[in-house]
Amino acid sequence: MRFFFHVRDVETYEEDLEGTDLPSLEAAITEARQSAREMVAELVLQDAVVDGRLFEIANENGDILEIIKFKDVVRME
Repeated sequence: MRFFFHVRDVETYEEDLEGTDLPSLEAAITEARQSAREMVAELVLQDAVVDGRLFEIANENGDILEIIKFKDVVRME
């Protein structure tokens, strides 16, 4: 299955035009969570705002299957 990982924040929207072949939605969620962690780390190093950014995981029809908020992938314990 092909999944698309669109990135959205308060002001911008980056559409994933290529997508990624993965075996299931669960695999796509795992991929998005890992990518979000990496992006959060980079944002923190740049002193950029993390809150409000998210991945929209879409299928080939453009249906949004899951939303992964960047703030939800960071442990704050």
